[in-house]
Amino acid sequence: MLESFRYVNIFETKGLEYLLLICFLLLLVALVRYMRPRGR
Repeated sequence: MLESFRYVNIFETKGLEYLLLICFLLLLVALVRYMRPRGR
């Protein structure tokens, strides 16, 4: 029963992790720009 959890396709998980990381960083940059006080 435990053997079904052993196999993980590294390339699929890495691609998903990179997509999530890129989306998170883009949202973080947008949030920082939004929260910054307005210039002149």
